[in-house]
Amino acid sequence: MVATLLRHAIPRSSHADTPAYFLRRAFDVGDAEARMLVSEHADAVVGCVLFGEVAGTVGTGRLHYVAVAAGTRQCGIGAALCEAAIAKLFSRGARSVVAEMPDDAEGPAGRALMERCGLTLVARVADYYRDTVDLLIFERRSSS
Repeated sequence: MVATLLRHAIPRSSHADTPAYFLRRAFDVGDAEARMLVSEHADAVVGCVLFGEVAGTVGTGRLHYVAVAAGTRQCGIGAALCEAAIAKLFSRGARSVVAEMPDDAEGPAGRALMERCGLTLVARVADYYRDTVDLLIFERRSSS
């Protein structure tokens, strides 16, 4: 059910492989770099967040991808999933949570979600994905 949600949510693009990679890893037992939380309604998965610790770092977590079913967007599901993932990362010792995304047609909704969840834009890497599509890096630091 989660794979179907992601298949419909992920735009067909050169950067669509990342969520699929972390989804596969989320099913590996004990993989701290790839975890998943889902939201269900009426026996259907309506949202998921892929997140985890950043390998090789101390105290850094990452939101890999957030997806919400088309019919349930604008209901707060994405924000609730992000907040739950961030809380879990902070409870496991993360001092900072980052999220990366392309600055493309899908960007405005993703940027708005990151801002609603307290992440701020901290870096931009020009032409990272391809000419004219920059990489945006967001961060939220722990308050403790």
